[in-house]
Amino acid sequence: MHDLNPKRILLIRPSALGDVCRSVPVVASLHKRWPEATIDWLVQKGFEDAISAHPNVDNTILFDREQMRSWYTPKGFFAILSFLRVLKAKKYDLVLDAQGLGRSGLFTWATRAQSRIGAKNAREFAWLGYNERVDIQSTHTVDCMLELAQFAGAEILPDMQLYVQKKDAEWWDEYRVDQLLHEKYMVLAPTSRWKSKQWPIEYFAKIAEVAKEKGIGVVVVGAPAEASQVETLTMHEGVLNLLPELTIGRLMAVVSRAAIVVANDSAALHMAVGFNRPIVALYGPTNPATVGPYLQESSVISASVSYDEVHYRSSSIGDSIMRTIEVDQVAKRVHEVLDS
Repeated sequence: MHDLNPKRILLIRPSALGDVCRSVPVVASLHKRWPEATIDWLVQKGFEDAISAHPNVDNTILFDREQMRSWYTPKGFFAILSFLRVLKAKKYDLVLDAQGLGRSGLFTWATRAQSRIGAKNAREFAWLGYNERVDIQSTHTVDCMLELAQFAGAEILPDMQLYVQKKDAEWWDEYRVDQLLHEKYMVLAPTSRWKSKQWPIEYFAKIAEVAKEKGIGVVVVGAPAEASQVETLTMHEGVLNLLPELTIGRLMAVVSRAAIVVANDSAALHMAVGFNRPIVALYGPTNPATVGPYLQESSVISASVSYDEVHYRSSSIGDSIMRTIEVDQVAKRVHEVLDS
């Protein structure tokens, strides 16, 4: 901890979407410590709706990931150079790199801020961009990020609250009326970029039946591009497929009013935490102690797995680990949540 009194602060957490959603306690902590400071957030272009309505975020600085990928072309190189110059021109006093990867380390260095804080064990040589390196002791991702804020001089404030933009809340109000959706509804989030994280879709269909028995609606969420993953589920009567309609902001509006969210390790799950919604979190090859729903360990149903021996990116896993989570176990938990 030191006596820095910053006027302009930058949080760097570009991606992934779930990680962006669960990084909000960092800005809450920084704002509590320095309420008069301007707090900007560097986030991947397309993810800004997840945080732009947060009252502690003054500006979003958009990072175009596609441009970064084409850094070797003249157009890409000059776009990145221009972006780095913009970061320097902002004249930040304090920068926290909560991503800890090569590109975020580069962005941190480019600000030339008086205090550039990141984890000592940041990957891809990101630590070269910091002039203050924190020896992280925590296990959970959120706690690790909060250690950076604490090192800067802020008191830890584990405030996970997310906020919905007015236009998205209004869209959802109108959509529910048009679709005659029950006042109470269950959100199913069955999609994943990684097959290894997906609980089988036919199992989700059986959980949808539980909701129907309880007399509540069922909505399925995910990215529009993931529509093929949910086809067999959305063909069931009474299951509302929202994927074609969703943006990130709209997804947040849907999750924010749910009676319960049943989800794989996904962005929708971490949004549900941010809106304090009841959840049933399904975990396979990813360790909930590290990336689980923050401070909601009791909401997790996890497969029995040795995390040192598997990696969710391995194509050989398929959904074999997730299949070991039994439908009856999940259904029982859903009943308990809805009856409480």
